Amino acid sequence: MKLFQRIFATFCAVIICAIFVASFSFWLVQNTIAENQFQQRRTIETTLMGSAISAFKVRGEQGAREILNEWRDNPVSENVFVISGDLLQDILERPIDEQTIHTAREFALENPDSHLAHIEFDRWGEEYLFFIRNWDSQQIQRLPSPLFIPGLELAPIWHEFIILTFIILVGLLLAYILTNNITKPIKILGSGMNRLAAGDLETRIAQQMNDRDDELSHLAAQFDKMAAQLQQLVSKERHLLHHVSHEMRSPLARMQAIVGLIQAQPHKQEQYIKRLEGELTRMDTLVGELLTLSRLETSNVPLEKDNLTLVPFFTQLVEDSQAVAQQNNQKLLLQIEKVADTASFPANEGFLYRAFDNVIRNAMAYSPEGSTITVKLYQDSKNWLVDVTDNGAGVDEMQLPHIFTAFYRADSSAHKPGTGLGLAITKHIINQHSGKIIAENVKPNGLRIRFILPKQKKLAESK
Repeated sequence: MKLFQRIFATFCAVIICAIFVASFSFWLVQNTIAENQFQQRRTIETTLMGSAISAFKVRGEQGAREILNEWRDNPVSENVFVISGDLLQDILERPIDEQTIHTAREFALENPDSHLAHIEFDRWGEEYLFFIRNWDSQQIQRLPSPLFIPGLELAPIWHEFIILTFIILVGLLLAYILTNNITKPIKILGSGMNRLAAGDLETRIAQQMNDRDDELSHLAAQFDKMAAQLQQLVSKERHLLHHVSHEMRSPLARMQAIVGLIQAQPHKQEQYIKRLEGELTRMDTLVGELLTLSRLETSNVPLEKDNLTLVPFFTQLVEDSQAVAQQNNQKLLLQIEKVADTASFPANEGFLYRAFDNVIRNAMAYSPEGSTITVKLYQDSKNWLVDVTDNGAGVDEMQLPHIFTAFYRADSSAHKPGTGLGLAITKHIINQHSGKIIAENVKPNGLRIRFILPKQKKLAESK
């Protein structure tokens, strides 16, 4: 059974059960009220008849008439009759059927102690019959039904049937509307999933539920968010595949050309083999960085971290890069401001070293000879801050937001060696450490890469 049918059947069952429960409750309340009113009225009637009998015994017919006249304003007095035996008429001359009189008299003779019908005689032996209208009826009279249609000439039961049928039909209509209101967005969501599974990554469904503000509309918004992220990931993968194929095609073409040269000029074999080794090294570096980037982008397992003492870490990092700086006739300086020697940060030392090393080597590669590259470590109230500043040409402001994208090369790096993956790997590593990385130009010339690492509790303290 489909979801629509299940929900609709459930709502119908609930509505019908609610109608029957309400009807039964109404009937029960009506009967209870009618029974209480009947008992109260019968009690008053028997009390009035007893008073009339007592007055009759004392003052005769005149006494009974006075009692009934005193109660004339009470509707109950219309149900108490006193019949003269000879005339078979009510002493107040109220109309009464003779058959009813005979039946009441027989009942009174058979039940002399009854409070509903009783025979008395006056001083001259004339018989008087006292009885209550409907004395032989113990059935509770139902109150007038509120389910009444004015102007419809049918029995009351048909009025009730028509109204209950109308209520059921309205209930079924409401059940249909409510069921459709629930299942329609589910159908839209299912259709969107099918289109997305078929490869239509531009599928969006939230705009089809603009008239709603509930959990299902929120689910549609989450679907659109998921579709957008999936589209971005696929686009990113396609972009990466395109650049990988481009980056690998060039060294492969060069390697193929070198092999051809070796075959054509065997006497220069040693020279060409060295060039071939260089191309192989380049490809090995590219593949290694691709694997690292892929691991950082797709792995759901967080990096293993230990408490890393910052000052020795950056001291060693700068010391390791001094040889390259000296080779380029550059100065590499480390500035540490207000950071204790014991200051630490939970990090994966190997990956964090690679992130900073990529940026420092980039700074040296794009800075002229005789320039100074500064690595500055300092802090604010919430973060550890590291600035790597060079004296190079900087990056065009329009290109700054894209330099951390894989294979993106700014104009200033068009003819520089490298894979184009270093800064992308750096960004992913910093993200894995819950940090941020920002690039900005400095005046008069140069580029500053700022690392922002949030201060965290030491691992030993958090365990």
